[in-house]
Amino acid sequence: MYRLPIYAHRGWTKHEPENTLEAMKEAMIQTAADGIEFDLQLTKDRIAIVTHDLNLKRMLGISKCVNDCTLNEIRSQKIKRSRHCINTFSELLAWAIPNKVPMNIELKESFIGRTADLEIVVKKTQHLSNVHYSSFHLEVLQQVKVMNPTAEVAFIPKRKFDWTRLNDLPWIDVLHVNKHFFYKEKYWNIAQDLNKVLRFYSITGKEKWLQKPQHPSIVGWITDEPNRVADAQRYVDSYVEE
Repeated sequence: MYRLPIYAHRGWTKHEPENTLEAMKEAMIQTAADGIEFDLQLTKDRIAIVTHDLNLKRMLGISKCVNDCTLNEIRSQKIKRSRHCINTFSELLAWAIPNKVPMNIELKESFIGRTADLEIVVKKTQHLSNVHYSSFHLEVLQQVKVMNPTAEVAFIPKRKFDWTRLNDLPWIDVLHVNKHFFYKEKYWNIAQDLNKVLRFYSITGKEKWLQKPQHPSIVGWITDEPNRVADAQRYVDSYVEE
């Protein structure tokens, strides 16, 4: 059997809120996930917290931005329809590091221009071999690479991204790409020619092509359905270039 690594997108969110420590634990215990994907934002008092949105409305019901609130303000509210509060990055690491959990850490927009705070995050994981950083923001990823040249950094391009720009981005190791836009041989070949690899997101496990060998530039999946994705790959043989 040949199965590419699977990252649970924001943890296992069937029974626990996204990006919570409980969702991460569930992903690693109850599913076939090989690792976890989660998002980091930065509070007003410079604490990295595990949440996706810059605005807290969807998660906490308050229409304020993360970087306009202190950690205490954020922790005074429970996540909607749950008993949980938003976790800090340090709380998640206290569980993930001793359990050797592979991590895909997505750095969100509140880290733009916050070099000193980004460096704190990078230093907390620089000794780990099973971590990579991803972001839509090239300036953030470039700072990570300067701080830790051995860190794996993954750029998340939007639909209209000009892939010829990758020629000027040799420090990018990986691209995390939407299957709807970029699951095409054209992009696989570009990545391979530039010595880069791809992980795809928005994977549901219902894609018929999951049951086939993948191009060697494809190295993983990011999904809300790790069990379904694992089942789809159950009988896949390794890729052989023709």
